[in-house]
Amino acid sequence: MASLPIFISAVANSTDEPHFPLLFTWSTHDGQIKEVLITPDDEWLHDHSIEPNLQNLDEQQLYEFGYEAQDILAEWATELDTDTMYAIDPETVEILIENLYDTKGLDPAFEVLPIEHWFDERDVDLHAARQENGDETPLSLLSPDEQIMSLLQVAANHDLLDLSELAQDEPL
Repeated sequence: MASLPIFISAVANSTDEPHFPLLFTWSTHDGQIKEVLITPDDEWLHDHSIEPNLQNLDEQQLYEFGYEAQDILAEWATELDTDTMYAIDPETVEILIENLYDTKGLDPAFEVLPIEHWFDERDVDLHAARQENGDETPLSLLSPDEQIMSLLQVAANHDLLDLSELAQDEPL
């Protein structure tokens, strides 16, 4: 079986003019959901501020609980063996990923495509499938972890993911 796709979501410093990430949430190839706060790079805060956001993330929380760019990039390099990630808002997520990599003078090793692309390739209308499940709230209004959970659930409901194989990997 092919590994699961990587779905990714992010919270930016601003909804109007996103310049740097505050939080990334992504699925892994084994169906887990990971979420990490990002410690802001000094240069980011020199030019831009952190505006109020739906997750109520502020600068103090990021410094207290966040991870440096190099730690996140190291984790992605070892765990995310992919050249494509899928996002609800690919343009914004791509900007945030590029800015994270840019702190270390690197370029991302993957591209970010619209989530609809992955579902369309599998003949599933994502929005119709969510409505069939009773999910009326637009994905963009859900928290990042709820977005990822919703996407994985739709994929599983349409037999695009075989989650039973993942359970077999656990020790008895």
